[in-house]
Amino acid sequence: MSIPTNPTTMNKSYIQKQALGIHGMVLIRKTNDFSKIRDIRIENFKHLKLSNNDIFDEDDQALDQFLIIHDDKIVGSFRLREINSFYKIERMGILPFCRSKGFGRLALNEIKILSKNKGKSKIILDSIYGVRNFYAESGFIQTGEVYFKVGIPHVNMYLEL
Repeated sequence: MSIPTNPTTMNKSYIQKQALGIHGMVLIRKTNDFSKIRDIRIENFKHLKLSNNDIFDEDDQALDQFLIIHDDKIVGSFRLREINSFYKIERMGILPFCRSKGFGRLALNEIKILSKNKGKSKIILDSIYGVRNFYAESGFIQTGEVYFKVGIPHVNMYLEL
């Protein structure tokens, strides 16, 4: 399964992709191939010097995992946790050389569309403190105080749909 799933969404995604300056084919695809998730996640988070126990957990096999693919190359990944009337974005990361090119923003836009189509009222996430402004620029609101998770400062954020 890929996001988007219908022609109307695909057209909006094309327009969004063009507005973000992304050229070429971009797919956001659900995957059961955890080896691809493992490889991209290790690459995405290696600069944080985390152990594999901090990067992976027991929920990895149970939650929906997604790859962000640009011109047949994996450039990022994330997972979604469904909690009642909302989704929680977890472990989102874009390869360092692909950051600030619109892939993360496009993924967030697609998650918003998916959430609305599934009748969700909110999206939540735990943002690394240093990238909270990226999420804020997409409409997420910080809530609560800074806290430490795996030794890294984080903040809780949400987006009402």
